[in-house]
Amino acid sequence: MDTNYSSPNVFSAIDDPMLHTSLLKLCTKAYVGEGFNALKDPFISPVVASDELLEKLPPVRIITGSADPLQDSNWRLVSKLK
Repeated sequence: MDTNYSSPNVFSAIDDPMLHTSLLKLCTKAYVGEGFNALKDPFISPVVASDELLEKLPPVRIITGSADPLQDSNWRLVSKLK
């Protein structure tokens, strides 16, 4: 949920009429508020969680669509969970 992080899928949302990049940033700020640090808080961005914390999670299922602007972040998390 790092609003400064960009990936190819985030860039594809620039022209998306339903889920525009600016809407994603607005939703993120509304969800977590001002002053959050997505690079340090694993409860906001699970991809930054330590391996020890991730090992304590129950089985995880991640579902993403081919046009999901967060798809790259989802794959990063899948890779870290392995």
